[in-house]
Amino acid sequence: MASRLTNEVTDAAPDLLLGTARHRTMLFPRRRTTPRTARDFVAATLTEWGETSRLDDMRLCTSELVTNAVLHGAPVGRLVLVRVESLYEELRIEVHDSGENRPTQRVPEESAVDGRGLLIVASTTDSWGVKERTGPGKCVWAAFNRITEPQGAIS
Repeated sequence: MASRLTNEVTDAAPDLLLGTARHRTMLFPRRRTTPRTARDFVAATLTEWGETSRLDDMRLCTSELVTNAVLHGAPVGRLVLVRVESLYEELRIEVHDSGENRPTQRVPEESAVDGRGLLIVASTTDSWGVKERTGPGKCVWAAFNRITEPQGAIS
């Protein structure tokens, strides 16, 4: 079962103003069902915020990053933290785990049944990476540029 860590919204208005941001964070146990529950958390958060233009891509990347954290990152008995951020220029998913191994993108054999997660993330996001955390582990993040209408566009 997921447990809510924070539920902070710094701007309740539907349209984000310059310099405003909001985020929501949740901790999940290291279980095989965690990718699904994390994906649902991200989708529910983004839908509540009215940020659905890249929802399918963000759900897919959440599944891939959380699956990697559960299988390769979080030691037994540890939690996985998922953070959703709505920033002025981008939407961002972060997956934190306490494992020391950094993920590496690889090119699997054509017949391999796994090993494509980070390839999917790289081809679906506008940018992604790994950053250090305070304490043990790492944060793997995926960023999605906001889809905006060009100035002067007529709807």
